[in-house]
Amino acid sequence: MSELKLRLIGAGGHGILTLGRVIGSAAIKYDKECVMTVAYSPAQRGGWSRADVIISDDPIDYPIFVKPDILVTTTQETYDLEKGNVPKGKSIIYESTLVKPVDVPGVKQIGIPAISKAHELGSSVVANIIILGFMNRVYQIMPDEIFLDVIRSSIKKKYLDLNLKAYELGSKLGEEALKS
Repeated sequence: MSELKLRLIGAGGHGILTLGRVIGSAAIKYDKECVMTVAYSPAQRGGWSRADVIISDDPIDYPIFVKPDILVTTTQETYDLEKGNVPKGKSIIYESTLVKPVDVPGVKQIGIPAISKAHELGSSVVANIIILGFMNRVYQIMPDEIFLDVIRSSIKKKYLDLNLKAYELGSKLGEEALKS
């Protein structure tokens, strides 16, 4: 990987910024250069949040981008807002229980029912970690152990087992997606 641009966007409360922080911390631990910028919708309630993360082997000159290599989106609104920014040959990961995708020529789109799977584990708050495990299995961003180390060091102890199970479940779902 010389440089990877990730755009993570979804409803406030979907754990988008936490997901970005975990990815960024893992990248630094993996001895990569990394920057994250955040943005929010102007709505006081019910708005979206976005984390743009750049991971690079080289110093990052500018932290802003428009066209992500991978777009992760958890709502129809954010999917509709961002799908046109994904270049041909790149990818979209979307929350399949909330997003109805449309054809985006040349863009690979993969759905994951992260929120419903998180409910099956017992808490919707780990949907973001399910997405992380899924994304890493599909795109092999870095070794799983790097992400797991960051999860172990940054998640409160009482939620740690749940988050580790969520990552493992996401990874299994990613493996299934690779087979189909």
